[in-house]
Amino acid sequence: MKRSKNDHIRSTISRYFKRRQFTDIEMPSRKDTRHRYTISDIAVRRQTRSRTSVENTLTMTSISGDATAFDQQFTRLKTFISSAVLPYRNQLEALLFPMFACVYLEMLCNGQKVPAYKFHERHCETFREEHHQPFLKLLKKLETKSEVMSDRSVIEFRDNRTILNVDQDTLDYLLRFLKTEDNMLILQVFNQFIQTNVKGALLNGNIELNAMPEVKEEAGSDAVLASLSSQAAPQGSQDKGSGQSLEEELTSAIKAVRDLPPSLPSICFFTFLNTYQGLCSATLSQDKKHLSGCFEDASISVWNLEPDVFKRLPAECDPSKVVLSADFIHCTEDEMREKMNCKAIQSSERAVLLGHRGAVYKSKFLRDSRSHLLSCSEDCTVRLWDMATQTNSVIYKGHVSPVWDLSVSSTDTWFASCSHDTTTKLWTFDRTFPLRSYIGHSMDVDCVEFHPNNNYLATGSADKTVRFWSVAEARTVRLLQGHRGSVLALAFSPDGKLLASAGEDRRIRVWDLSTGHVMKELRGHSDVVYSLAFDENSRLLASGGADCCVRLWDLTRASESSANEGHSSPELLGPFPTKSALISFLRFSQHNVLLAAGASS
Repeated sequence: MKRSKNDHIRSTISRYFKRRQFTDIEMPSRKDTRHRYTISDIAVRRQTRSRTSVENTLTMTSISGDATAFDQQFTRLKTFISSAVLPYRNQLEALLFPMFACVYLEMLCNGQKVPAYKFHERHCETFREEHHQPFLKLLKKLETKSEVMSDRSVIEFRDNRTILNVDQDTLDYLLRFLKTEDNMLILQVFNQFIQTNVKGALLNGNIELNAMPEVKEEAGSDAVLASLSSQAAPQGSQDKGSGQSLEEELTSAIKAVRDLPPSLPSICFFTFLNTYQGLCSATLSQDKKHLSGCFEDASISVWNLEPDVFKRLPAECDPSKVVLSADFIHCTEDEMREKMNCKAIQSSERAVLLGHRGAVYKSKFLRDSRSHLLSCSEDCTVRLWDMATQTNSVIYKGHVSPVWDLSVSSTDTWFASCSHDTTTKLWTFDRTFPLRSYIGHSMDVDCVEFHPNNNYLATGSADKTVRFWSVAEARTVRLLQGHRGSVLALAFSPDGKLLASAGEDRRIRVWDLSTGHVMKELRGHSDVVYSLAFDENSRLLASGGADCCVRLWDLTRASESSANEGHSSPELLGPFPTKSALISFLRFSQHNVLLAAGASS
């Protein structure tokens, strides 16, 4: 196909940025050619940047690979830092020794003893400072994984993430290099063992990067451990004066507060009465101003929770009406438009949205609940509703079976849908066709949820499994097995480290995403679980379902072996039964209020 001049220019610019190792996200696009941005656009960009920082990066695979690849990638990193420009090189030079030690220990843990020794001999000459020598000799003495896991100083070094003090420009410069395809192993080590500290954040008891253990040569691992512990104190507090005692008192006070059980929240429950249409689900907007209900009669009702009414603006057409030409045969164009918008002058506390041709199973508000609403239905479509005119704006077609659930990214950039056709699809609001399809489940995909950093998706299926997907690569990075029935509810913790799942087997499983293992299995529900929600601190979990009871779980409480066979798990803080309402929606607010909704049975 013949290409225009503009296509050639864009292709040349794209090749140039790729040679400079820029990622696809950093490359300029047509949308970025604007010179003026609104405040809302700037806020969305800032939110996306904070959600996808290094702190939220997950290492989805174990750090294992060819020993030659370890050596080559570390050599490439050393060359990159030594050849960096002066403002960056001074801040990045302190990164080499912790990366060297972490790579060497990972090679030993992977059983690569001989390549690890060669790696040590090849690069140990780079670190000739006196305070590095005792730790280098200690690393040389280690031979097996058991010795690595039993040495106190090494355990302290690996458990306390080393801090890299850099400014934002230096961090971006380093990440641009690490995110190339040839540096995957080094990037995994960086994500797991290095913590970035931009603009002087608190150390939180971690090891300072530019201060490695300083001990005498004849000192053993105990001396190295003592030196590592002393480096956790901030500079200028060498003596044991009053400042040190105040810091210890503050640390102990913070620890005592954190060890306390979480406080029980207040619960605000919305009950749907006389739901003869058949309530499928309920949803509350982010600003807690609107409540929507999806019904089996193909309708969606939206209530205004504030002392205000919905004002419907005029629209060019109303898809919920069948217009006959005979109705307007004697009308002018203005009179015809006035008749079509006769509801615009009406106002009420409830807006009814009509357009689907089957039961509506789920709806989701966008961040601005007054602008748009998403819904999915038995008619195999996803629809976007304009709340200003109360009409259907867009129809998204791609599924061939009923669509069960929806999830919208935290920046309102993407949304995902799951269906009876065993697939999950990724969409954008400006395209009516799916961008990607996530295929892997063998039965219905009943629920879908975005990770807080928007880089991953979780899906629960009737095949009794939960799959964790990479949004960009459309591949499974975690397969979580263990449920004995369909998985109907998912919830991510706000810190992005935990995933809770529940369904027909009445058990709630809390998964550690870094390992893919079950951290807790919570028992107590007597019927199907339909909804889950974490609090803001990721310590409290709320669940509800067909047993008409909201249950709160303390995830920080240790399980007792003697209570493992009981009917209810020891993590249960308390049940809160409703009169006869099935719980279909749960969410924590910022002020520790649990918002819930359901229909009376």
